Amino acid sequence: MLDRIKKKQADGFKEFVSSMETTGSPMRGQILTAGLMEDPVYMTYVMKNLKTFDDFLQLSSDDILKVITSQNQMVGLFAKCIFGTAPDPVKNFESSLPSLVSKLKDELSYIKEVSPREKEGATFFILGVTRKFQLEDKIQGFPWAMPPQEIYLPLKILEGQNKIMFENGVTAAEGLCNKGKRVGNWKHFYETGKLLAEGEYFNDLKTGLWNFYYSNGQAKAEGSFRSDLKQGTWKEWDRNGTLNKVVYNDGLKVNQSSN
Repeated sequence: MLDRIKKKQADGFKEFVSSMETTGSPMRGQILTAGLMEDPVYMTYVMKNLKTFDDFLQLSSDDILKVITSQNQMVGLFAKCIFGTAPDPVKNFESSLPSLVSKLKDELSYIKEVSPREKEGATFFILGVTRKFQLEDKIQGFPWAMPPQEIYLPLKILEGQNKIMFENGVTAAEGLCNKGKRVGNWKHFYETGKLLAEGEYFNDLKTGLWNFYYSNGQAKAEGSFRSDLKQGTWKEWDRNGTLNKVVYNDGLKVNQSSN
């Protein structure tokens, strides 16, 4: 997954971060998990750079104003993002963005309700424009925590028993490698040292039973792979511990039923 992105080095890294910021939580979680297992050090740099709408509000007034006034619909989207955040959501912008206050009040007066999906879509659009302007040097934008040049090189996996380390010295992954391929049981970890996933590889592809965990140690998913594709019935838990059973065929969802 990461090879094509890493070949573009710094530009690919920035594009990847920008796309992740505007990807919904379920899909983003899947991509982050897959990336952490493929190259945990690279992905820790990705996660260090991911920004939210709250981070957008910490940008300079000039940057925010350039983004919000760049398109006609942006003020309306901004209003959806701040709708319901405080008794008077405009008050915080009276000193920093005085030229937008009257327009924001007008937009908010028309809004009766904003669904979570609408709010997420609005924040994603604003973040996408912000990153686009930043990459085009139109605004200062968010500071980058760029990985060192060697991070863009293919991850080196040694013959025999391997232990891949995060930059903070914590084990990122450990397992056996044969002829340049992961084989046998491997364990993958978060940067905190908590277990992320555990299962079998054959010729560098996940096979057989695998278990995945949230960063707090709670079970996230359990099921089987064949040649890196999910197969059969999987148990998947959300962060509240609610269990769903999901059936996969060649990695694609066939059906899902609550348990």
